[in-house]
Amino acid sequence: MPKINWDGRSAGNGAWVYEGNELKPKYGATTHNTFEFDGGVLKPKTGANSSNTFEFNDKKIKPKYGANSSNTWVIQGSVVKPDFGSNSSNTYDINKAPIAVIIGQVCLKLW
Repeated sequence: MPKINWDGRSAGNGAWVYEGNELKPKYGATTHNTFEFDGGVLKPKTGANSSNTFEFNDKKIKPKYGANSSNTWVIQGSVVKPDFGSNSSNTYDINKAPIAVIIGQVCLKLW
């Protein structure tokens, strides 16, 4: 299954899978949490935050609405990283994952 892992992080065994148009953790207590693509945006399938959506805009990933909508992420080569700010040196490795998984993982970090 496609997966994305942290790049050189203590949580390097964390993986996400994309199954049936849903993105979810591969292992652990939160595997019931899923995200889905709806009308070109990624959003939680259920729960209090299900109205939060994310979009892929001009090769950058960002929340569509809200206080964090100025936070953007960029894809550079085989890594995803924050576009700017104190954490912009943090990168996330792409392990043959489809763009849906990549976007989902980045969006989850923006949450």
